[in-house]
Amino acid sequence: MSTPLVSIIIAAHQAQGFIAEAVASACAQEMRAVEIIVAPDEPADYGFLGSLDPRVRVLDGVSVSTGPGPARNRALARAQGRFVALLDADDLLSPNYLSSLVPLAEKRGVAFGRTRITEWEGRLVREVAARGPLVGFGDFATAFASFHGITRLEAGRAWQDVLAEDVLFDLESLSLGGGDVPFVTDAVYCLRQRPQSVTRADAFLQGIGPGYEALIKRVANGDTAIVPAHRAAAIDVWRAWAAMNARYEAAVAAGGGRDYQAFVVASSTD
Repeated sequence: MSTPLVSIIIAAHQAQGFIAEAVASACAQEMRAVEIIVAPDEPADYGFLGSLDPRVRVLDGVSVSTGPGPARNRALARAQGRFVALLDADDLLSPNYLSSLVPLAEKRGVAFGRTRITEWEGRLVREVAARGPLVGFGDFATAFASFHGITRLEAGRAWQDVLAEDVLFDLESLSLGGGDVPFVTDAVYCLRQRPQSVTRADAFLQGIGPGYEALIKRVANGDTAIVPAHRAAAIDVWRAWAAMNARYEAAVAAGGGRDYQAFVVASSTD
C-alpha cells in the first residue's frame, strides 16, 4: 500500500455490533489515499475489520480500558498520514468528507466540516455549522458539540486524557491554524446518538461541571497547544458550554428528559 495522505483514527469500546458501519464509511471515501487505524480499548477482538479493506489496520486490544484519549494516541503513534481525522465507532463520514477538506487543510493545516447529529435510526436532531466560510472560537462557543475535520499531523500532538478531549484537540488545531480556519458545509460528519450515548448517562451530569473547570484551568495555565493570544477565547468556549450544561442539569433535576442535544435545540428557540 502506498503512503497514505490521511490517517483516520477510530477508538473502539464495546462497539463490535456497529463499528463496521463506521469503518465502511471511512473506506468509501472518494479520496483513496487513506489508512484506517482501529484502536480497541478493551481485550475484545476487532480483527474481523481487517477483512473489510486492506487499508484497515487493527491494533491489539488492552486488558483494561484506558479511555478514548489514550486509545486514540495508541493509533496516532502508528499513523503514517500527513493529516489525521477522528471518527468515533458509532459515527459516519460523507463520501466527500476528505476530498472536500484536504485541499483547504493543505493550505492552512486544518479544516472543519459540518456535524450532523441524528438519532440512531436517522432522525435529525440538529446540525453544527459555522456562520460563514471560516470557523472560529465564536462558532465553537455556540456549537455545544464538536466540529469535526482534519488537521496536519505534527510532532507532539496528542489527545489529552481529560473530559471532552476531542473538542480540546479541535480547539488546539483551531488555534495552531490561526484562530479562523476553513469550513466546508458539504463535508459532513454524522454523529449518531445511541440510547447508551455518554450525554444520556448519570456520569455525564456528575462530572461535567468539574471537568469544564479543569479544562479552563488547563488552558489558562498553558497546559495545552492553544497559543497565548487565543487562550481567553478558548476559555470563553468552555464557560459557554459549562453554562449550557448547568441549565441542562437543572432541567433534568426538575424532571426533564435526558437528551442533551434536544435540550440545546429547545434552548435555542426559547
